Amino acid sequence: MNNILPKSLFLILVFMVSCNNKNASTDAVALPKPSVSIVHPTIGAIQKREQINGQIVYLNKTTVTAPITGYVTTVNTALGNWVKKGDLLFKIQTKESKALKDSNLSPSNQFGIISVFASAMGYVNTLNITDSGVYITEGSAMATIVKNEDIAVQVNTPYNYSKLLNSSNTIDIELPNKEVLPATFYKAIPMVDPVSQTQQMLFKLKKYSPLPENLNVIVSLLSSEKAHSVMLPKDAILTNETQDEFWIMKVNQDSLAIKVPIQKGIENANTIEVLSPKLTPADAVIKQGAYGLPDSTKVKIN
Repeated sequence: MNNILPKSLFLILVFMVSCNNKNASTDAVALPKPSVSIVHPTIGAIQKREQINGQIVYLNKTTVTAPITGYVTTVNTALGNWVKKGDLLFKIQTKESKALKDSNLSPSNQFGIISVFASAMGYVNTLNITDSGVYITEGSAMATIVKNEDIAVQVNTPYNYSKLLNSSNTIDIELPNKEVLPATFYKAIPMVDPVSQTQQMLFKLKKYSPLPENLNVIVSLLSSEKAHSVMLPKDAILTNETQDEFWIMKVNQDSLAIKVPIQKGIENANTIEVLSPKLTPADAVIKQGAYGLPDSTKVKIN
């Protein structure tokens, strides 16, 4: 009995020591460091551009109207035709002439028939009368001739943009095929839409390009620009849910990710200007892997 007790105490002691060693070894295992990629601030010029929807319009349009009331006897053009000034477009017969002709009392086949000629050179982009025999009243529109070389870009812009657009030396016009054409300010219509409170403004292309009317385009204009700015890619900037606080995760020499609040400046599609604190190209800022990372976390740089 006396020998059993010391042996039992010895076994309990060995068991407790082994448990302590196991716990110590478990505590000694370090958690893996989060892997991040970094970027360095750059110094240079940054621009911010505003984009507004626009549309191609033809400025030089001539409406061909019926000079008399009567019946259209001849249609001598078609939609899309190129016509010169003086070309014959239509012939109209008066009601009286047609009545005499139907009664075989007309003195001449040309009696009471009026020819309608093109009053300008251009394309026929609207044709209201396509077939003969149509009755038409005096002053009714028969066709529209446009000079497609006199085109402009029409923008309905908020009034607060009007001064900016007026003072811009160069406007970029982006077409649906991503082609970009330079344009300049032409004129502003001195009227604001009562409902949308937008003002109609026109821009002329610097070099003529044969664009179809009513083509939707994007007007891009420079709204702000600054040289010698400290910049970071947008991916490196973090924000809260309300987007009223911004910060970066700056990595120091000990591989600690430190949360640093910042003040933003000019911002474009890919880049943000950092006004404060003052950063240098030597600083390391986390670009990927910073989301949800606690302050003062030891990280592994890829």
